[in-house]
Amino acid sequence: MADILVMADSHRHDAHIRRAAELFLEGGFAMAVHLGDLAADARRFRELTGFSPISVAGNCDMLSPAAPPKELTTALFGANFLICHGDRYGVKSSLARLSYRAEELSCGAALFGHTHRAFAGYVGRALLINPGALQDGRYAVLNVEDGRVVPRLLRF
Repeated sequence: MADILVMADSHRHDAHIRRAAELFLEGGFAMAVHLGDLAADARRFRELTGFSPISVAGNCDMLSPAAPPKELTTALFGANFLICHGDRYGVKSSLARLSYRAEELSCGAALFGHTHRAFAGYVGRALLINPGALQDGRYAVLNVEDGRVVPRLLRF
C-alpha cells in the first residue's frame, strides 16, 4: 500500500507549495505528482523536499525551456496511470477524450488538472482524477494497493 500526493495548477502560489511540501514530508508519502501550471513549481517542491515529483507541463508552461513532457504513462504500485495536464483533451468541456486516451494506452486511471475543479470518478472504464487547483489549497491523496486506486480530494 502506498499514498501518492497529487497537485496541479499551483500557479506560483508559494505558500501553498510550501504547505504541500510540509504535507509530503510529514505524511509518509511514497510519491508526489505535479500536473502542470507551472512546471517551475515542481522544481520548487523538489527544493523544499529533496524529492523530485513526477511532473508534466501545463498550458502555461509552453514557453518554458525546461518544461517536462506534456504527458506520460507510468505504472505506480501496480496501477497504470496516464499523467497529463488535460488541456490537450478539452477537459473543460468533456472528459470523454481523456477517458478514451487512458483506455487506448491501457491505463486504468488518468490524472489531470487544467479545470481548477476537483473531480474523481469513472468515465467509461477509466478512473479520472483532478485534484483541483493547489493555488486554492486543493490537492488529492491516492491510496494505491495491488493496482487498486482510491482517491481522496482534500483542501487545506
